[in-house]
Amino acid sequence: MLQFCVSQQHNETPFIFKSTGVHVYSLEEALYHVFHYWRESVDDFLSDNMIVWLSDIGLSSIASQLTEIVAETHFPTQVLSFLQVIKYFSAEELGNLKPDLLAWETRREWERLKERADNLVNRGEPSKALPLYKRALRLEENAELLNNIGVVCMQLSSVKEAASYLSRARALQPENVQVLLNYTEAAILSRQYDNAVLALTKAEAISPGSAAIPFLRGLMAHEQKNYSQALSFYESATELASTEQYYIYKIADVHKTMRRYESALNALEAISDKSADYYVVEAEIHAAAGDVPASLRCMRKATEVGGTNDANLWAKLAEYYRRDYDWRRAEKAIDHAKSLAPDNDRVRMESARIKKGLGRTRDYQAEMADILKSFKERYRTDG
Repeated sequence: MLQFCVSQQHNETPFIFKSTGVHVYSLEEALYHVFHYWRESVDDFLSDNMIVWLSDIGLSSIASQLTEIVAETHFPTQVLSFLQVIKYFSAEELGNLKPDLLAWETRREWERLKERADNLVNRGEPSKALPLYKRALRLEENAELLNNIGVVCMQLSSVKEAASYLSRARALQPENVQVLLNYTEAAILSRQYDNAVLALTKAEAISPGSAAIPFLRGLMAHEQKNYSQALSFYESATELASTEQYYIYKIADVHKTMRRYESALNALEAISDKSADYYVVEAEIHAAAGDVPASLRCMRKATEVGGTNDANLWAKLAEYYRRDYDWRRAEKAIDHAKSLAPDNDRVRMESARIKKGLGRTRDYQAEMADILKSFKERYRTDG
């Protein structure tokens, strides 16, 4: 028997699930998304935006039901009630989901926050993960959370803050090699070289054969502009872990810093798996050499290999079009990135830069004001 959509009117306005970036155009699509991605949807499916959207597409009665569901404090009941606002899932499907919801409810709040933050990190959005990690840390201080916050801070270039959090993680688990290595990296990047040497010495005593040891020695030399020594250590690291692509990227980075662009490109040839990351790094080398058209060729390959759903890749492609003064393609690429992840910080910043380059000063100022407002709200609420 056919199952018709509860809303029979044509709808061109999507609801966007922020954590996944998925656009839905019908209630049925929203229900399907929440059923399969309920962990990622906890801040969306009962939000004011969802209620407004349902009203806008002619489902005011269901929007009213949602206002009642919001008042329910039991999370599994909230999810199941939402999934039953129309008859879409079978009793068996909902019954199979219920144990997972109950298990989630019994987990401590900090674990749920951490899992949401982990998902955001995996999606390449560390700036959104950081406030969630910090909220979790207020509920439970442990080495795992402190470590993850430190790593995210490094990704956001807040290296002194990263070293501080990782130092606390190290105090809780002094024999944890991964924490020691992460702390060493943060200490190097924040120029706390004496502390880095002490931590690295201890890590080497615990795990002497780790490829991370010569890598971090290379990083220290790299930061101190001793490039020949950095290359030597990075090469030692790749000999111990030949499949670790990041070490090869660092070798290429040293050559790029020394303006030995051909050597940098040659170093990349050691990587057999030409992933999206590979083409991004290759694009950066060509850009440093002043060959933006070559960078664009690499970024187009990156979007092909990485798929059409990676907003960060499309934002990077838009950046290179902008640098090549190809405004039409830059705008097209950033519009695609925004359709995938409209609240992605990197996407929004590149969109603002393109508007500025196009001379749309008012639009640029409005977008920058909106970005700043969202930053303030995020850190006031979650930080």
